[in-house]
Amino acid sequence: MNRHSLAKTSKEPTPVEIAEKKRQELTEQALEAAPQVLQAVIKLACEGDLEAAELVFKVAGLDLSGSSSKSVQNAIQINITQKEQEMLEADFQQGRIGNYSRQYDDE
Repeated sequence: MNRHSLAKTSKEPTPVEIAEKKRQELTEQALEAAPQVLQAVIKLACEGDLEAAELVFKVAGLDLSGSSSKSVQNAIQINITQKEQEMLEADFQQGRIGNYSRQYDDE
């Protein structure tokens, strides 16, 4: 075997695999520490730290800016091919799929 064939059969992780493993480890550590970190930030906010208070409200999903110009859009996008769209339209027209809210109206 030459050096190139050994490299191809080596079980050593690639740099991408190493980076992904490290990212997963950091994510686990962050999730484990999250409650303590949040408690510390809440404590700072309660002691008058406005940046900490803003962060707490942001994490909680609260917008206390008083501005109504911001809006949250939770639009769902489904990417399908033209053929899939044609099949869906045909199924809808033939009654194989339809308005699912109707099936629950009788319950």
